[in-house]
Order: sequence, then structure tokens, then C-alpha cells
Amino acid sequence: MNVVLFSGGTGTPKLLQGLVQLVRQEEITIVVNTAEDMWLPHGYFSPDIDSVLYTLAGLIDEKTWYGIKEDSFLTHNQLLSLGSDEFLNIGDRDRATHILRGKLLKEGNTLEEATELIASGYGVGINVLPMSNNKVETVIVTPNGELNLHEFLVLNKAMPEVKTVYYRNIERASACKTAVKAVKKADLLIIGPSNPITSIGPIISLRNIKDVLKDRKEKIIAISPLVGSNPVSGPADKFMKALNLPSTPEGVARYYKDIISRFIIHINDKPVDIEKIGIKTYRTNIIMRSLEDKKKLADFILSTGEKNA
Repeated sequence: MNVVLFSGGTGTPKLLQGLVQLVRQEEITIVVNTAEDMWLPHGYFSPDIDSVLYTLAGLIDEKTWYGIKEDSFLTHNQLLSLGSDEFLNIGDRDRATHILRGKLLKEGNTLEEATELIASGYGVGINVLPMSNNKVETVIVTPNGELNLHEFLVLNKAMPEVKTVYYRNIERASACKTAVKAVKKADLLIIGPSNPITSIGPIISLRNIKDVLKDRKEKIIAISPLVGSNPVSGPADKFMKALNLPSTPEGVARYYKDIISRFIIHINDKPVDIEKIGIKTYRTNIIMRSLEDKKKLADFILSTGEKNA
């Protein structure tokens, strides 16, 4: 079974830990959000790709779901002591990834090529693809102006009111051809439980992947990132409300309604309103605390996909 997984940097990597226990690595392709990427003084920061790579390499810091576990922060602390305004708490080993990626990009490699080389360096054999080789940026519009996602989440601690969210340069960007090809060949496409607006939204908004997703709707299943009205991680509710969507599983389903045929929600949530909009809905435990939880959810997704293939 060829499985494609759309991923951001927190919720979906947890699911990935379960999925790799059940599906051969050569049958998995992960298409990762890159709308949070940015150049930093030391290199190129691609946080969601790195979270996926570190997860697959067994290096992810599971307390935060970004960065490398037990990393040191000597460089970050030295920068602060010298008066730097670096607000992202970047570990030394994590920083090395950014430095190498920046070097590879400056040498003329695409982001896809750089990702493949870095994945190989970490011993990752699964196909991990950036959503695009073109620059796209998620922009959070607040009453006091526009912020990138890191400025909003880290520098401003997700406190400002969110008026709307948009993706800068999305009209001119295109999905990686390899990603489009993988989507066309997929027996099952899983939209992981990442933030629908900031993590999945940029992927599904790319012009050359939108229509393919609509055509393959019967192969696509999404997992709710919400339990009731509560996000499993991150301020998904704030972004959804800004786009006039209820912060509920139904709101997530409505956001995805043009591209999914099936939706998995938490065992205690009600499927009635979701099924009214023509999406088959299934319930199971979607809270992933242990590896067994992750494996059970992955198995449920695969079983649901197979019986509806």
C-alpha cells in the first residue's frame, strides 16, 4: 500500500511514529509544510521538515516536538550574552542542520534536494518531501500588523488577536513534482492531525495540487487535531475562528470538505454534523500519549482506508 502523509511539525510526527511500525518505509511518502521556513543568520530554518526528520531518526525532543533531544544551547546562550535578539531557542545540533541546509541552497540545490541529502545524513530512508521548492510564508494578521508564525507564537506567545491568516506567494508557488506524483499514485492519503490552517492549509492551497486532491477525494482521510473544542497542540482554535470556522471537529471537516471523503474524530465527539456535509466519520481515541496509542491510531486509519478503498 502506497501511503502519502501530509504533515506539519507537531501532531502528525506523533502519528508517524505509529505508522512506521505498520507500513514498509519504501511505501511511505511524507509531504511537509514549508510555509514556516525562513533564513536565519546562521542558515535556513525549516522547522516542520526537521521535526519529521528528527522523528524518523529517533532524535526528536518529545517534550516540545521540535529540535533534538538532549541538545546543548551553548551557541544560543553565547549569542544572547553578546546582545543578540535571537528569540528562537535553537540547539547546537539543530543549528548544524540549518547551517548545512543553507549551504546546500546557496550552492544551487533545491529545497527538495537539500532535504534528501540531510535525510540521508540522518539515516532516514523514508521519502520526505517539502511541499514546494518555492518560498511560501504563513502570515498572521493582527490589529497591530502582520507577523510570521514564529513572531506570533514565540515572540508574542500567541497572545494577539488574529484577524485573518494568509499565505504569502501561494499564487506563484507550485508543489514539488515528486509530491504531486506521489499523491496521484497513493492508495491512501492521510491528512495528519496538524494545525489545519497553518500546517496543512499551505500544502492544500498549492495550485498544482488542489485539483489532484479533489480528483482523489475518495482516497483521502483526515484526522481531527481537536478533541471537542480543544486543540491537541497549538492555538488551532484561534486561527480557525479568524477564518470564521467553529473550533470543533466539524469546523475542521468543513475546512477540508472539498478534498476528503473520510474523517476520524475522538471517541467522545459526535459525528452527526460532519456526516450531514457528506463526509463519512469514524470515532476512535486520537490522543497519542504512548507508542501503543500511536500505533493503534495508525492501524485504525489504515483499516479504515482499506475497507473504503
